[in-house]
Amino acid sequence: MAPDDVERAVPLEDDVERPLRDVASDGDDDDDDASEDARASAGDLATIFALWNTMVGSAVLAVPWAFTESGLALGAASAVVMTCAMAYTATLVLRYGARGGHDDLAGMCGAALGPRARAGCNAAMALMMAQCVVVFDMMLSTSVYGIVKGFADLAKMPATGGGGTTALAATLASSNSTGWATCTNAAKDAAKCWNPFTAVGVTAVALMCLGSLKNLDGFVAVSVLGPFFMTYLILFIVFKSVVASAPVAPIAPYANFSTFKKTAGVLSSCLFSHHAVIPVCRANSKSKNNGRNLLVAYVLALMSYLAPALAGNFSAAYVAVRRGPNGSSRAANFLRVFPPSDYYTLSAHVAVTVQFLTMVPLLLYILRTQVFGLLPQFPAKYHGAASFAVNFAAIALGSFCAAHPDIDIGMILSKCGAVFGLIFAYAAPVLVHVFGRRGNRHPLWNHIAHGTILAVGVAIALAQFVD
Repeated sequence: MAPDDVERAVPLEDDVERPLRDVASDGDDDDDDASEDARASAGDLATIFALWNTMVGSAVLAVPWAFTESGLALGAASAVVMTCAMAYTATLVLRYGARGGHDDLAGMCGAALGPRARAGCNAAMALMMAQCVVVFDMMLSTSVYGIVKGFADLAKMPATGGGGTTALAATLASSNSTGWATCTNAAKDAAKCWNPFTAVGVTAVALMCLGSLKNLDGFVAVSVLGPFFMTYLILFIVFKSVVASAPVAPIAPYANFSTFKKTAGVLSSCLFSHHAVIPVCRANSKSKNNGRNLLVAYVLALMSYLAPALAGNFSAAYVAVRRGPNGSSRAANFLRVFPPSDYYTLSAHVAVTVQFLTMVPLLLYILRTQVFGLLPQFPAKYHGAASFAVNFAAIALGSFCAAHPDIDIGMILSKCGAVFGLIFAYAAPVLVHVFGRRGNRHPLWNHIAHGTILAVGVAIALAQFVD
């Protein structure tokens, strides 16, 4: 054997280390791939929950009322059809907005349809945030009153004897006042001051204080728990309706076309997340599954509304309230059907209150941002006073509506939901798709299909204002 052959037969140090390095490198690559997959899965899950959270909110309490207006069969069928339409137009927002590099829906409309479309979207967003604050204020006032009254009812303190706190609790438990009461300095009369009207005032003051806070990190952190609060509320509605008590025949089991428009309006409010698609999906821009995430979120939203809507209509308490005096306005907030007479019901009121108290400051912040966006030349030194004025106007309107029992939450959700659904879920995506691709013509059938979707949105919105 030649010396060169001997040298080639003996493995050199590099020859030994290179395969080891390659094996180690392959292992590192596998670990990196696994870590990347885990991060991608976590991002997809967070995206699904975030989109679901934007759709499932206060309307959960109104969907039993909405399905009574249409009949259960027609309401369920409409929910499925509208979910499919909304999910499709949301994918258009994902395609042209999130993947197009725009910051929000207004930016997408402005780039495709011009600056007037951008300003219109900003104005509509401001009005929609104001409507959300009004509805949350109305529901909060009911829950705040019920929580205090419920704690008093459950305190089980004797009506006589004890200190001022004992007397106050006993008097609260026996108070059925529903009007403006005359308060005295006596502890035994203090409960007369606590009624649905004073609860409206307390709620308004609390919201004004929370809305004035500049650091919103705590509210953002708690708002992440929104899906858990809503899941708890959905389970409460189902349990109270068909498990805790025997179900009864629903008021409208099949179809009621005369008031179906209200159901369509509420479903429009329930099922659109188009204003949130761009910021949520851009936060998960590295994922290739955002289209799937969006569809999964819509399936979850559909299930989240169908379960309480159907179960609530079989509730004996709901049917009795719906058929009673002011039945429509009372039944439009399902928690009014079950005042806090036990700890489980009380916990549902508390969960809703915590959720809404953390959401309203965020909604007020978005509202102020949209207002200032419409007024770019507004002097910065007056922003503080203007912010107070915007907060006060929105909360005052909500308090006015809450103080008038004849004002129906369901009516607000149906009319506003139909209008804002038309703007954000039907008109904006369809018009951007049809007219935004300059020099890229669509076939005729594509125009017909998207024109039909837009026509449905217009019909739902117009129907809300036609008797």
